Amino acid sequence: MYEREDVHALIHQQRRTIVLRLIDNLNLSQDSRILEVGCGAGLTTVALAERGYVVHAIDSVQAMIDLTRQVAARLGTEPRVTTSLGDVQNLPFSDNMFSVVLAIGVIPWLHSSHKAIRELARVTKPGGHVIVNADNRWRLNEILDPARNPLHAPLRWMIRNSVHLRQGASMPPTRRHSPREFDSVLSKAGLVKVEGVTLGFGPFSFFKRKIFSDKMARNIHCMLQNLADCDVPLIRVTGAQYIVLATKLNRS
Repeated sequence: MYEREDVHALIHQQRRTIVLRLIDNLNLSQDSRILEVGCGAGLTTVALAERGYVVHAIDSVQAMIDLTRQVAARLGTEPRVTTSLGDVQNLPFSDNMFSVVLAIGVIPWLHSSHKAIRELARVTKPGGHVIVNADNRWRLNEILDPARNPLHAPLRWMIRNSVHLRQGASMPPTRRHSPREFDSVLSKAGLVKVEGVTLGFGPFSFFKRKIFSDKMARNIHCMLQNLADCDVPLIRVTGAQYIVLATKLNRS
């Protein structure tokens, strides 16, 4: 994903850049403790360890934990990286442990975003920060495709579920949020949004058929992303990803 050049990969590469920028702007002290939930191959974990932070990385897949350890060893950050298997909906940490908690590419795959967000908030120190993302329900590339438009989603789910029931299969546990809905989920967990960013325009399709070359798709994404970054109405809230930096309230 971080070596490919198609627009989908570019969006994920830029997502990682945004997350690191958000953390850099916090001006954390050296040796601050950071938790990354869903660490994947460990690229973000190691980048944070290289900045001097103490990072605990968890994932639900052992292969990802192994990759994270390998990357940390190769780049000399092993002393600052701890890894373990873990579940975002039942984190194995005490309350108020971490200055920053990350969960990128995690929430869309869960049945209960509310429970997971509450767990992220629980292990964050008062005054600390949570960086988390959601898949945007109102993403432009799907709004413009009649076969993907979210307004038609209930009918598509009904047809798909009927087919899967006949075949004895179950639906994958994916979930999307509008930015407003996701802000509400964070607020209910005691998190206050500091900054929200929408990211990702494409690949565009018509009845699920790709209509632009990879190069053109990248150019269109970059053009629309620039407009979103300039707060152009409609465009600014229709990126595929919604990334939020939030702070945990200090409660007396």
